Order: sequence, then C-alpha cells, then structure tokens
Amino acid sequence: MGIHNNKNTEADILEAGKKEFLTYGYERASLRRIAKEASVTTGAIYGYFSGKEALFQALTEETEDELVELYRKVHEIFAALPPHEQPGALMTVTDDYIPWMINYIYDHYDVFKLILCSGAPGAGEKFFEKLAGIEEQSCRDMIEALKSIGHSVPELRESLIHIICHTFFRQIQEFVSHDISREEALECALTLGKFQHAGWVYILKLEELL
Repeated sequence: MGIHNNKNTEADILEAGKKEFLTYGYERASLRRIAKEASVTTGAIYGYFSGKEALFQALTEETEDELVELYRKVHEIFAALPPHEQPGALMTVTDDYIPWMINYIYDHYDVFKLILCSGAPGAGEKFFEKLAGIEEQSCRDMIEALKSIGHSVPELRESLIHIICHTFFRQIQEFVSHDISREEALECALTLGKFQHAGWVYILKLEELL
C-alpha cells in the first residue's frame, strides 16, 4: 500500500516528530530517525512535509495561534468596557484569564514544551512577542481610556511598557522548562498576576479611581 493511501501515516510521522523534537531539540532532530520511528522512508516524509521546519509548524502552529487569538479576544472584551469601569475590572480580568491561560498551556503541554524548550532558534521569543504585543497594546488603550475620563496618567516610555509586558510572560517558560506541576503553576501565576496588578495600580495611580 502506498504512503498516500495510508491515512495513519501522517499521524505516525507527527507523533514520531514530536518525540524526536522533545528528545533532541529542533537543531539536533533528524528526519532519518523520525522516519525510522514512524516506519516510513525519509522520502515518504516529504510527501507530507517540505522539511523539518514544516513538520515542527504542523505540530505547534495551530495550538499557538489559537492561544494567541483567544488571548486577544480577552483584551478586546476588556477594551470594550466603559473607561470608568476598567480600573475596577482589571484585577477581576487578571484573576479570570490567568487560570484559563495556564490550563490551556497544560492541556497542550507537549506543544508548548516544543515551542519554549525544543523549538527552532527564536521560536519561544516569537511566541512571547505575540502575547506581549497584545498586552502592550492593551496597556496603551487603557492609558488612553484613563485620559479620556480626565485621569492624570504619567508618561511611560514604550521601552518600559515592553519590558514589563514581556517579562510577565517569561513565567510560562519557567513553568514549562522546569516541569512545574499544573497546580503549582496556577498558584504562582495568580500570585505574579497580583504582583503585576499592584505595580500597574501604583504606576498609573489607579488607587485614586478604585
């Protein structure tokens, strides 16, 4: 039976690829070993994937994009709140989305292990940049919303906003790279979320509005 008639072949290659990337990392991963694990020829892999990069993307891209889009929607919902309600809703939103995000990552643990620990050079950074970019825009939008109701907001450098937002997501890599349990990750993430919230309250002088 030819490779293109076997509906399980692609799934076998993906499973073998996942095992290979998790074991050896992207740079050291071998299509030859993947083919052997999947019981196909190396050439057969190219019937489904153009190469190692395409195979890695097939394992990670859909899940990564789904998380990013869901995260974007969380911030769109928050941005739609009336400006005077946003300061009070900030902590509630944080308490809601952090457990959701951590649970999503742990529900797709192997995928994020690949992205953050076993991916091509820069794969983890690109993921962080997507999330931090959403968070940065949300900060800018909130600052403008606060100004629209007459709240005096200190001028913040773009570099500061970027660093604060990007650093917050580094926790995810720590959880995954050290194989911290879901329960511990949830506890740590919620505490760090409160820490970040308190920081923004101070920086943006939100205590005047709460």
